[in-house]
Amino acid sequence: MKISNISVDRPVAITMIILTIILLGIISFNRLPMRQMPKTDSSFLMIRTTYRGASPEEIEDSVTKIIEENVATLNSLDTISSTSYEGYSMVKLEMEYGTDLTETKNDLRDIISRMSSILPNEADAPQIITYDPNSEAILTLAISGEDLVNLKNIAEDEFKPALEKIVGVASVEISGGLERELHVNVNQDQMLGYGLNLNNIASSIKAATSNATVGNIKKGYKKISLRAVGDFNSIDEIRNISIITQSGKKIPLSEVATVEDTFADRDSFSYLNGKNSLTLLVQKEGDSNTVQVAKEALSVLDTLKKENPNIDISIISNSADDIENSISNVAKSFMVGGLLAIIILFLFLRNVRTTIIIATAIPTSVIATFVLMYFGNLTLNILSLGGLTLGVGMLLDNSIVVLENIYRHYIAGDDRIKAAKEGSAEVATAIIASTMTTAAVFLPIIFVKDMLAQLFTPFSLTVTFSLLASLFVALTFVPMLSSKLLNSNGKMEEAELESNDTGKFGTIKKIYIKILSWSLEHNKTVVAILLIGLILFGTGLGMGLIPLKMEYIPSSDLGKISVYIDLAQNTMVERTAVVLKDAENRLKDIPEIETINSSAENNSAELSLKLIDLNKRERSVDQVAEEVRTRMKGIAADIYVAAHNSMMGSTGKGGNDIKINIQGPNLEVLSKLSDIIVEQVKSIDGTRNIAKSLDDNKSEFKIYPKIEIANELGFTTAGITSAVDDAVEGNTVSTYSEDGKEYDINLKISKDQIENIDELKQLMISSATGITVPLEQVANIEEGTGYNKIEREDQERVSSISLGIYDRALNEVQQDIEEKINNLSIPAGYTVTYGGNVDNMNSSFNQLAITMILSIILVYMVMAAQFESLIHPFIVMFSVPLSLVGAVLGLSITGIPLSVPGFIGVIMLVGIVVNNAIVIIDYINSRRRTKSKKEAIIEAGETRIRPIMMTTLTTVLAMVPMSLGIGQGAEQQQPMAIVVMAGLLFSTILTLVVIPVLYDIVDEIKNKFHHIEESIG
Repeated sequence: MKISNISVDRPVAITMIILTIILLGIISFNRLPMRQMPKTDSSFLMIRTTYRGASPEEIEDSVTKIIEENVATLNSLDTISSTSYEGYSMVKLEMEYGTDLTETKNDLRDIISRMSSILPNEADAPQIITYDPNSEAILTLAISGEDLVNLKNIAEDEFKPALEKIVGVASVEISGGLERELHVNVNQDQMLGYGLNLNNIASSIKAATSNATVGNIKKGYKKISLRAVGDFNSIDEIRNISIITQSGKKIPLSEVATVEDTFADRDSFSYLNGKNSLTLLVQKEGDSNTVQVAKEALSVLDTLKKENPNIDISIISNSADDIENSISNVAKSFMVGGLLAIIILFLFLRNVRTTIIIATAIPTSVIATFVLMYFGNLTLNILSLGGLTLGVGMLLDNSIVVLENIYRHYIAGDDRIKAAKEGSAEVATAIIASTMTTAAVFLPIIFVKDMLAQLFTPFSLTVTFSLLASLFVALTFVPMLSSKLLNSNGKMEEAELESNDTGKFGTIKKIYIKILSWSLEHNKTVVAILLIGLILFGTGLGMGLIPLKMEYIPSSDLGKISVYIDLAQNTMVERTAVVLKDAENRLKDIPEIETINSSAENNSAELSLKLIDLNKRERSVDQVAEEVRTRMKGIAADIYVAAHNSMMGSTGKGGNDIKINIQGPNLEVLSKLSDIIVEQVKSIDGTRNIAKSLDDNKSEFKIYPKIEIANELGFTTAGITSAVDDAVEGNTVSTYSEDGKEYDINLKISKDQIENIDELKQLMISSATGITVPLEQVANIEEGTGYNKIEREDQERVSSISLGIYDRALNEVQQDIEEKINNLSIPAGYTVTYGGNVDNMNSSFNQLAITMILSIILVYMVMAAQFESLIHPFIVMFSVPLSLVGAVLGLSITGIPLSVPGFIGVIMLVGIVVNNAIVIIDYINSRRRTKSKKEAIIEAGETRIRPIMMTTLTTVLAMVPMSLGIGQGAEQQQPMAIVVMAGLLFSTILTLVVIPVLYDIVDEIKNKFHHIEESIG
C-alpha cells in the first residue's frame, strides 16, 4: 500500500507521527551543541624538547635533526616541520587525514625512547604535545582596579578556582601582574673573601629548609612518623642562616648577601585602556558546549564582581557572542527567506488554503532535520544552518509538485480523497528520483580530504537530511492536508486560473510559447547560437574579459583587530612599554574602538582592539584596520595590523593569505633571498603585514670555553655554562612559606657587580675541584649576532615570508608575486614554493573539481535509472553548463570571489538545475503516447512553465537574504547563495527553450539512425 494512501486514510495517525517528529525536533534542537564552525579533528602532533642555554643553531644540530631523522619512518606521516628556538626545539608532525593519533602517539613514544641515548645529556626528555582545535579559549578577560600584587592574588585565589569549577572549563591561565619573590643578592667580593662560591651558599640555604621523614616512634598501639620541618618563620631567619667558610668559621648569610623581599624580574606589562591589568584566558574542554560554558562563566564573573566591587572586569573576547551573533544572523536569513518563498507561492496560487498546505513543509521539514542532526552527532553552526537556509526554497519543491498534481486531478473531477491519493501517487516516483538526484551530488564529498571534509561533510548531511524530511512531508502530510482542506470554491477558482490566459502570467506564457515555437522551427540556429555563446563565454573568461576573482574562505567581520609591534632585538621591556603607550595614544579617538587591551614584552608588544557591534558602525573591520595602520606610521618599529576576518581563527602578525617558502642549506643565503623577496612583495598593490621568519639581528655575547685550559683546571663546558647562568640569571634554591603560600628564593650575584661585559669577564667561577678563576681565564667572550629561530620543512632549512592582502583578490595578488619572483635569479640548490591560503585554495579547488565531476556522473546515473534511457539524461545534463555560466556571471557582476563555499554551491547546482529539465522531459515522454513530438513539446512547455517558475522563484527568493551577506557570519554563505541563485535563474530561463530544442534535435538524429538501420537490415 502506498504511503500517500495510508496518510490520507489515517489522518489522525499521520498527524500524530508529524507531531511526534515536531516534539522530538524541539528537544533535539535544544540539545544540539552550538559552535561557530563544525567540530574538527586534529591531524597534528608536536614534539617539544628543552635544552636550556643552547642557541638555535645548537638546538638544530644536536636535537631537531636527530628527532626529524628518527620520526620520518612513522606510518601515515605527511609532512615534518620544525622550529629551533633558543633553549628548545619544536617538531611538528602532520599526519594523513583520518590517521589514528592514539596509535601514532604510541609509536612515537617507542621512537623517542630509542633515540634518547643519542640526544644531549643536558636536554630534557622530548614531550609529545597533542593539539585539540576544539579546546579553545572561549573567554578572554582583563581585570584592573587594584595594585598588581593584590590583583594577582585575587585572580589566583578567587577568579581562577571559581571559573575552573565550571563544568566544561579545562583551565584558566593568568598572565601579567607582579609575583612576590625573595632575592638573595650575593656580594662576590665578600663571598670570595670567605673562600665561598655560589654552590656553597645554595647548599647552606637548601640544608636550612630541608623537609624529610626521619623515622617513626610508637605511641600506644600506633606507629607515628617523624618529620623534620625546616620552613622559615621569617625573612630574618633567612638572613641569619649559618654558612661555614673555607676556614671552618660560621657566618650569617647577611655577611655575604642581602635578602630582599621583592618581586620576580618583570618581563611583561599588561594594560586595559591604559591602566595596569591582568589577562585571564578561560579554556574550554574539547566537547563542551561553548555557549553554555560561556554563559555559566559570565554568571560566575557577575558574582565575583559583586564580591570585589573595586575590580573592573572587561570581556576582551567572547566566543559565545560570536557564535550567537553568527547563528542569529543566519537564522534571520532563514526566516526572511522562508517568508519570501511563501509570499511568491501565494502570488502564484492566489489561495490561502493551498499556500498553507505547502508552507507547512518548511517548519515541519526543518524540525525533522534537527532530529536527524541530533542523532547524526552534528552541531548547530553557521555552515549547518546555512545549509538549511540555502535549502529553504528547495524544501517546498516536492510539496509544490505533489499539490499541483493533486489539483490537476481535483480539477478533472475527482473528489478530494481520490485526488489526494492518485495525484500524490503519480508523482511519487518522480519526486523521489528528483530528491535523490539533488542529494546524490553530496555523496562524493566523502572523497574530499583534510579540513575541507570536516567542514563541509556536516553541511552536506544537513542539506541531505532536510531534503529527505521534505520528501517525507510531501508524500504524507501534504496529501492528508489536501484531502481535508480543498473545497469547491478552491476548485472552481483554480480551474478558472488554469483556463484563463489573460493577465500577467497568461501574457508571460504566450510570449514563452511563441519563443519556444520559433526555436523548434529553427532548432539548428538555436544550437549554433548556444555553442557560439559558450565559446565566447569561455574565451572571455580565459582572457580575463569576464573577471572572476578567487579566494579560499570568505572574510567575516569579527569586530577585532590585533596590532603587533616588533622593536629591535634585545630591546628592554621598559622601552617597549613606552612605545606601546605611544601606540595606544594614537588610537584612542578612533570611534569604532570600544576597548584596548595591550601587553609588552622584551622587544615586542601587542594591542587587542575590540570594536563596537557591527550594526553600530559604518566601517568594516578591514577599513578600521587600514586607519589603524595609517596612524601607526612614524613609530620606530615593525608594525603589523591584522583584522580578525577569518572564521578559521587568528592568522598572527604576518597573515596567512600567502606564504612564500624559500628552502636551501645556507642560512645567510636564505636571509638575503628573504630580504630581496620582501622588497619585491612590498611593491605589489594590496599586500599587507609582510613578515619574514628568519631574523639574524639578535645581538648576543657568545662564550667559547678554552677547552685545554678549562680541562687542566677541572672545568667542563657544562660547568662553565651553569656557573654563568647561576650568577647572572640566578637559581631558585628554596621556597619561603607565608599564610599558606610559597614564594621562590632566588640566589645570584648582585646585579651591580655584573652590569657590563668587562665585569662579566671578571666573574669568578669555581670548578668541581675547588679552583676559582675569572671567567675570562677559561673562556673567550665575543660579541656577535644570531638567529632568533631556525625553521625547517621536510628536513630542509626554510625561510618563510607571510603576508595578508587588502582590497584585492587572492589569485590576483598571487599571480603578481609569482611574476616578480620568476624574474629573480634564485641560486642553485634553493627553491621557492607557496603556501598559506593560496595553497589551501588550490588544493581545495582541485578536490572539489573532482567531486563535481563525480557528482555529474552520479546524477546522470540516477536519471538514467529513472528514465530507463541513456539519451534523455544526456539531454537533461545540458542544463549543467548553462548553470555554470550563470554562476560565473553572478559572481563576476557582484564582484564576489569564487571561494570554497561558492564551489560547494556549484556542486549543489548540478543536483538542482536538472530537476526542471527532468520535469519537461518526463512530461514530453508521457504526452508522446497520444500526440506528435512537436505537440508534446509545446504542451509540456505550456503546462510545466508554471510549476517550474514557482519552484525556481521560491528557491531563489529564499536565498536573497543570505546573498546580501549582511551581518556577522553571513559572509560565509554569500558566495554559495549567489552561485545557486544566478546559476538556477540563468539555467531555468535557457532550459525552458534549450532542453526542448535539444530533445527535438536528438530525437531527429535517433530517428535517422533508426531509418539507416532499417534500410541496412
